[in-house]
Amino acid sequence: MTAALSVIPVIALVLLGHLARRGGVIPAASWPGIEQLGYRVLFPAILLTSIYRSELSLGRLGPYLAAMALAFAVTGAVALIWARRRGQSGPRSSSLFQGALRFNSLLILAVAAQAFGAQGLGDLAVALAFLIPAFNITAIVALTLLSDGPRPTGAGARIGAEIGRNPMILSCLAGLALNLSGVELAAWVLSPLDWLGQGALAVGLLAVGAGIEPARLWQRDPALWLGVWLRLALCPLVFLGAALALGLPGAQIATGLLATAAPGAPVGYILARQMGGDADFYAAIFTWQTVLAALTLPAWLVFAGLFGG
Repeated sequence: MTAALSVIPVIALVLLGHLARRGGVIPAASWPGIEQLGYRVLFPAILLTSIYRSELSLGRLGPYLAAMALAFAVTGAVALIWARRRGQSGPRSSSLFQGALRFNSLLILAVAAQAFGAQGLGDLAVALAFLIPAFNITAIVALTLLSDGPRPTGAGARIGAEIGRNPMILSCLAGLALNLSGVELAAWVLSPLDWLGQGALAVGLLAVGAGIEPARLWQRDPALWLGVWLRLALCPLVFLGAALALGLPGAQIATGLLATAAPGAPVGYILARQMGGDADFYAAIFTWQTVLAALTLPAWLVFAGLFGG
């Protein structure tokens, strides 16, 4: 129930963004600026502060991180292989890849704080500190290589340039550097960053809602439904198999299932818009993931209880 109730506000904000644009409350011409605000300011702020505050101790978390990394790697590989064999366009393939991989870290942390306490929250924070930069780098590589037309010349240099100026990558690296350095940020520095971060999820979800075309949701699109079920079913199933094989404790199985079964993140839509992916296709995948996660996520967490999580 905690997980289901946590998803409801996400759905509500997506709907509000859609109504705000369709009703003319916020003109269509204003939404690109709103997306830029989230992409370049709000999301980087929350990534930096979250990683800065994380307890980065690998020790007992090595197998836990390995199981999660394997689950996401398998899920992303299935998405790309399927897209190539079905002749999907480059932008559509990159958005399917993002839809299969990305998770809503803010939703995960909110549920973990309520359901698993400090230990579970700490384990997830460490995992996110490594997974978030990895996801953003792989997404940039996919979006660059799968752009429309032939593979761009100097693709390697372009990928390096995109990573070097991507605000989310830079904020993750800055958070890691500050965390590992032991530097204590003053309250007057952290407070504005926290205020910015508090608006990240809301702005991202509103932008997703504004970009949704209802006609795209009601369709028999195999690629759309593949993106939904890769995220909500295959990824947690692979993690569970790896977790049992590695003998992870019940609490780590529960938090790992929370991360691998969570719906996608609105930042993927903004990144697709900025780098030439199929943003509308990603928005459709993300919206259905969010709606259906209200049913599937609690089910996975109940299942985790069988292992003592």
